[in-house]
Amino acid sequence: MKKWVSLLAVLFLFLACPTPLLNTARIAYFNQKDFPRAKKACLEGIKTEPNQYEYYTILAGCEIALANWISAAKALGQGFEIDSAKAMDWINRQRDGIKYYYQGFYYGGEKLYEAGKYDEALKYLRYAKMLNPDDPRAYILVATIENKRGNKDAAKKEWQSALKIDPENPDVLFLVGDVFFNDQKYDSSLKYFNKAEKFYTRKYNRVAKILFQNAPDLQEKMTPRIVELYRDKKFDELDNLIKVNLGIAQGYQGVKRNIEQLYKIADGLGKCYYFAGLACYNLKKDSLALKYLKKVLDYRPDDLDALFFSGEIELIRFKNYPEAMKYFKRVTELKDDDMDAWYYYGVCYYHQKEYKKAIEILENELLRRNPRHINAMTYLADAYRQIGNTKKAFEYLMKKEKLQGEKK
Repeated sequence: MKKWVSLLAVLFLFLACPTPLLNTARIAYFNQKDFPRAKKACLEGIKTEPNQYEYYTILAGCEIALANWISAAKALGQGFEIDSAKAMDWINRQRDGIKYYYQGFYYGGEKLYEAGKYDEALKYLRYAKMLNPDDPRAYILVATIENKRGNKDAAKKEWQSALKIDPENPDVLFLVGDVFFNDQKYDSSLKYFNKAEKFYTRKYNRVAKILFQNAPDLQEKMTPRIVELYRDKKFDELDNLIKVNLGIAQGYQGVKRNIEQLYKIADGLGKCYYFAGLACYNLKKDSLALKYLKKVLDYRPDDLDALFFSGEIELIRFKNYPEAMKYFKRVTELKDDDMDAWYYYGVCYYHQKEYKKAIEILENELLRRNPRHINAMTYLADAYRQIGNTKKAFEYLMKKEKLQGEKK
């Protein structure tokens, strides 16, 4: 009898005690924070114990620490597939375990989405929702994927879930507005864009209050420049601006997180104003459309689309040629091969009866880039007629007729 008791005790110790590799993985991961070593121990252990869920949870933790998001999601997913209850219990026992391991599923899903691997992305995002059903990010990304695949009802359901969790989330409100916009339901889209703008503005004001606490009068002037420098990764120049102009001695590193937030919020505001402007444009609310589009330029002064549409509304709807010309001129400076901008730029001069300047733009700039631009020839013919050069006027009329004949 004693012999059997001894054998059972040995068996219990064998089953209860971790194997050497699992013990190494635990020590390297928890005690030493040596993530490459812990990862190596896990990968070796999986070869001999492929159904030991803890190898996968530790491996996922290592991959998260090393920012290998897709590998983290896959490892964590394998752990859940082996034993979801034990894997979940293991995560719950870690400090901030839910928050930490959620990153693996969410960012892994995000990277797979960016790679166009939608099915894999959805698999891990569903795990993310299971791990933390109160975090709206996974719902938003699932909705984005479903919307991209044309599953609009599924997308709306996910967005509604996200808004139940966080009804003031401007990212979700914008995306819902975008769905209505693409369905050409412009009135409905405008309501969501306006709600999103409200909450983006609230966030923006909180961040701006910190950044511009020493120089509140510079907020409107400096925000576009800060956004531009951050976007272009000109961190030395940004650091100098923060120290000198904003009076923050720590420079960029001292307010790095705030700058990141400012950039993201400014981008969100820019998108809200832009699509609100286009919604109004389609609703024939020209004054309101122009107001929104000009607001885009407060945050993204070099936004080509906002510049172009602002110019087009000023030119076509309001006949405000000097103002329209400013926008088209800026577009040509930013995008030298924008034929429409060159065309409208010249047309603005024509309507102000500055015929020589119109000729200079349409002939030397536009036709040099696109010698078959028929509409430009129409204006050139009349511009030359207005300054008394009937020979050139006739020449362009003939060229125009020839091109029109070739198109028939």
